[in-house]
Amino acid sequence: MGAIGDAKIAEVNKVGEDELFNRLTTGTTLTDLLKEIGIGYKLWAKWLDSAEGRRQRYAEAQEQAAHFFASRAVMTAVNTHVEDNTINSARLQVDTDKWMAAKLNAQYDTRHKEVAVNISVGDLHAEAAALLREVSGDVIEGEAEDVSDV
Repeated sequence: MGAIGDAKIAEVNKVGEDELFNRLTTGTTLTDLLKEIGIGYKLWAKWLDSAEGRRQRYAEAQEQAAHFFASRAVMTAVNTHVEDNTINSARLQVDTDKWMAAKLNAQYDTRHKEVAVNISVGDLHAEAAALLREVSGDVIEGEAEDVSDV
């Protein structure tokens, strides 16, 4: 990192981790925050890695920010009335806040995840035969006898 980068990191350190992460948890987007403090994503990543545990605290701040966006989505939906002319913009705001919440915290991801499983019986049979050859070596052919008491 050069002298300019060091100077910018020093300015970020003056603002303080607590202040920056608090701003993120209360709805300031990372893009807006970086613009305000005058650094880019690359310097942000270096700043996050410059202190032990800071990246983890950042991840926790993002999870908390998800609660902000989810709460704002609910409040927007509750406070919008059908007769208002702003219903479409409110719907867009709710959808955007739900998306942000889902991206920041997986518990808000409401998309249905489909799981597709393809099973080929022929492949299973060939795999079972290969396993039997590995385990037993030569297969002895024979017939079963009933050994039950008469």
